[in-house]
Order: sequence, then C-alpha cells, then structure tokens
Amino acid sequence: MTDLDKLKTQFFNKGLTEFAPIKFIPKILDALLWQPTFLLSDGSYTYLVLVKTNNTVLPTFLNRVASIPNRSYVPVIIFCQKPTATDEKFILSLGISIGYFIKGKLYNLNFKKKIPQNIVQKEIKKKLPVIDIFISSKQNIPERKFVEERIENLRKINSYPFNPPHLIEYDKFKLNKLYQHIDEKMEICEWIVIILEDNHSNDVRYEINKAIKEFDHDNIFMFVKSTNACQTVWKKELTKVKKLESKSIKYLPYSNLSELEVYLSKAVKERINEICRKHKIEIFV
Repeated sequence: MTDLDKLKTQFFNKGLTEFAPIKFIPKILDALLWQPTFLLSDGSYTYLVLVKTNNTVLPTFLNRVASIPNRSYVPVIIFCQKPTATDEKFILSLGISIGYFIKGKLYNLNFKKKIPQNIVQKEIKKKLPVIDIFISSKQNIPERKFVEERIENLRKINSYPFNPPHLIEYDKFKLNKLYQHIDEKMEICEWIVIILEDNHSNDVRYEINKAIKEFDHDNIFMFVKSTNACQTVWKKELTKVKKLESKSIKYLPYSNLSELEVYLSKAVKERINEICRKHKIEIFV
C-alpha cells in the first residue's frame, strides 16, 4: 500500500468517501488554478485535498487555493512536514483547512468549512452596514486597477458587504475642484487602501493626511513598494505613520503584483473576520 493509499484510508476511517475520479469533477473545478491530489466527500461538503511532501507553499499559490467561489468545496492541504506556527496561522486565516500526515499517521485535521452563503449573507445584511472603500494612488500605475479588480473579486467570492471601490478619475471633473472632489469621495468611505510606489504625489499625500485624521486606523491599508526610491520619496509620510501613537494602520510592503494580491487578500480577510467576530457573525462551521 502506498503512502497516498494509507492517507486515503485514514480519511475513510473518519467517515469520508472518495469523490469521482478527477477527470469527472464538476465544471466549477475546471476553473481552478491548481490541481487537487484527490477529492473526498462527506455528503454535504467536497474536500479538495492537496498533499505537500514539504512544508512550504508560495503565498501566491495559497491565494489561488483559497479563492473558491462555491462554499460547499473545502480546500485542504495535508503537509508531510510540519510548517512553522506563523505559516500555519497564515494558511488558516485564508480559510484553508490543514492537516498533517507524518510517519504514516494523519492527525491535527483542522477543517475550515464555510457556512452556506445565503445564511452568511443574511447575517451580514442584518448586522453590518455596507462598506465603501477609497483607493488612493497615482493615476497611471498598474497597481491602481489591479487593486480595484481584486477588491471586486473578494466581494463576489466571499459575499463581503462592499460597494464598488471609489477612485478619483481626473477626467470626470474640473481639476481646480480636485480637493473638493477628494473630500466628497472620502467622506462617504469607511476604508481606505493607499498604494505608494516610486513617484511622489501631492494629491496622495493629501489623502494620507486626511485618512490619518478622519478614518478609523484599523480601516487604513497602506501598501508600500519595497524599493529604495519609494522609501525615499515617501520618507516624510512613512515616518509620520510609524510615529503615530496608534499602531493599527496596516503597513504592508510589496515587491510585485503577485505579492500585492496576497497581502491585500490577507489584510481584507483578517479585517472582515475581526468585524464578523465583533458582531457575532459566524463564517465557518
């Protein structure tokens, strides 16, 4: 009996059964950007099991594993070597289930099964206000559109109570009324996502200062490009943030769009989970 057969047998002993062969999986799995090792079912949920012979998974890949629109599908990573406590916490924060198969034994299974979407949506609608998010960045950078699209994607996949993000588009108003327009947009928003890259902007500086004064710092997400140029041109603003008495602003460095996607998803999910816990909204069974 192979190690994979031994692993499956121990799942069977826990009441799970093997799903149809991979080639017969439903259409929703065809859209996955990753390949499960095998599929299991308990009659209510389908478990997409990925077996890792080592203890590392790239954050960008974890983000793909976590992005499953159907709540009856549960992504599970089985490690044959135990990851660090930090990595384990990060994986679980993304809503990915984990377990260990070491020396032929399956143990410490931690299933993160999502409550049906209609139930979660009903609770969110009843207990949470809709959240408006302001995106602060220079106009012509790829990160700007990228963040807008990822927030929309998170909203659709996870039923987050978000309106479409708010951005300042210079071609839609007179530039001599720019700050008035910024004020109007920011006043209707509860969250702000700030993107800082290698070029300074007085407009973004204005938005940062306004956010620090007027926003709940738990709802400020600052993504800072990991370059010397960025650290130099934004030194004054970054120093101001680091010296704040409140340390709750999310200060997140990124090197490329892949990292930006991972850290944005993680930060948003963690903040939503905090809000749901505060309002006693259960997301997982």
